[in-house]
Amino acid sequence: MPKVISQTDSAEKSLQEYKQTKPEQLSLFELLLPEEKNYSNTVELYDFIPKYYWGKTEQLRIGGEFLRSLDREFECRGKRYKVKIKPASIEQADGTEKYFYPAKREEVVEDALRKLVCEGKGRFLDDSAGVTFSLYELSEELESSGHKYSITQIKDALMICAQATLIVTNEDGTEIMVSTIFPTLSLQTKEDWKGKGEKTDSFLRFNPLVTRSIIERQFRQFNYSKSMGYKNVIARQLHKRMSHHYIQAHIAHPYHINLTTIIRDFGITAYKKISFNLREAETGLGELVANNVVLKYKSSRTYDVNRKNKIVDVLFEIVPHPNFVSEVMQANKKTKIISSKIIE
Repeated sequence: MPKVISQTDSAEKSLQEYKQTKPEQLSLFELLLPEEKNYSNTVELYDFIPKYYWGKTEQLRIGGEFLRSLDREFECRGKRYKVKIKPASIEQADGTEKYFYPAKREEVVEDALRKLVCEGKGRFLDDSAGVTFSLYELSEELESSGHKYSITQIKDALMICAQATLIVTNEDGTEIMVSTIFPTLSLQTKEDWKGKGEKTDSFLRFNPLVTRSIIERQFRQFNYSKSMGYKNVIARQLHKRMSHHYIQAHIAHPYHINLTTIIRDFGITAYKKISFNLREAETGLGELVANNVVLKYKSSRTYDVNRKNKIVDVLFEIVPHPNFVSEVMQANKKTKIISSKIIE
């Protein structure tokens, strides 16, 4: 994969100063039919970078403010990668700087913005995938998906995404990408904000890996409504992973994943007792069962050869629900149509 470097843009340019285009690949990314209203798209590689921190950060802060960078390893399609997550530095009301990792709120805000792209709000800004939106519109989309945040909280999430930097490297250390989650962000000012912000557009540009996935048509339809509704982190991440990679989903061909893979690739905290992680994974799988994504599952435990009562890993064999199988088949058809299009 070629090197991709993108630095955070100061966003001093107005929307009108950007070259605005809508390539055919972006139109193919859209899901505009009535029967597609509950769906969005996952994108290749980027969506499977463990870039979020799911735990509490207060005990990690140095001096109550500073956070160190996170270093993680993950695999995607059999290839090993590393990611360094540099936290965002956000100025507080008293003028001090406080650091934040991107977390659950930032994930669902980005997912909601990508949903707006699927609904026709996307455009390319100087050859990078972007979206125009009002803060009110984004707030409404989040609330309709079960995530109610104030305008201030949404602005905070956007600022964290604009400042938190991801450095992704191959196993050999070759840089693939250095960029913030949103390299460009322009928010409406308070002076422009009328009637809850319905009338004034903000805009941003997505991470360059998102742009690449759209251009190369490396994206897949998935059930956005269900994904946004999960309370458990593992349920949401596993649903996305299965939707994107488990293209041969069938009751007779279960999906297999190890607990250690879930911990590593989802950015989950590894407890000293893996049984605590097992409990979290089973809670997530329970949500997938309740939402007709998983029909049933079974687990096989591997024990330490020296300590027979110590679990070192668990293999999950997951049987997909017929509803999920049907959605995967629909996504396969959509992908085939998209791949067959000749782009001039």
